[in-house]
Amino acid sequence: MSNVDPQTTCFRIPDGATLLIVDDDSSLRRSLRRMLEPERISVVEAADGEQAIRVIERDEAQLLDVVLADLMMPVVSGSELIAVLMQCRPALPVVAMSAAVDLPPDLLPVPFLRKPFEPEELVRTVAPLVLESQAMRRRARQTRADAAESRSLAERQRVIAKDQMAHSGDLMIALMELRRRMALQRPLLSW
Repeated sequence: MSNVDPQTTCFRIPDGATLLIVDDDSSLRRSLRRMLEPERISVVEAADGEQAIRVIERDEAQLLDVVLADLMMPVVSGSELIAVLMQCRPALPVVAMSAAVDLPPDLLPVPFLRKPFEPEELVRTVAPLVLESQAMRRRARQTRADAAESRSLAERQRVIAKDQMAHSGDLMIALMELRRRMALQRPLLSW
């Protein structure tokens, strides 16, 4: 029998995941980076919500899987960042983090980690969100590929139809040529 705790081993953040950690505490960001990068998880850091918004705006390929946002930050708070993301990038999962006893009353319903949290707690919270985020991106890529294939098929059908129209014109020309030759070959009737 193994001594492995099934609650901590059920979830694993998938390799290649990209997390945006938004926190004004650089030591927390550094500690999360050191914990996650050996697991082949990319970490992008932002010191506040405004910096996070700039990072997310540059994420045109939408490679970010999850945003971990501290609630108490200068410039743009975590609550404001969460509200903006839920409005503008609703498919991007966000996890709120805070050491504060009282949570902001305007906090939208998102997963929450109370600082300090254990690595297993982070993994249990983030792993399913990453899996869903990656699945949504795969579905979106497949939808785009299907649409491109449909457009390609439609273009091929247009080319075939155009060729058929051209050949139809050729058939009419051939018919008129046949009739002309037949008319020339008919003996003239004399009266």
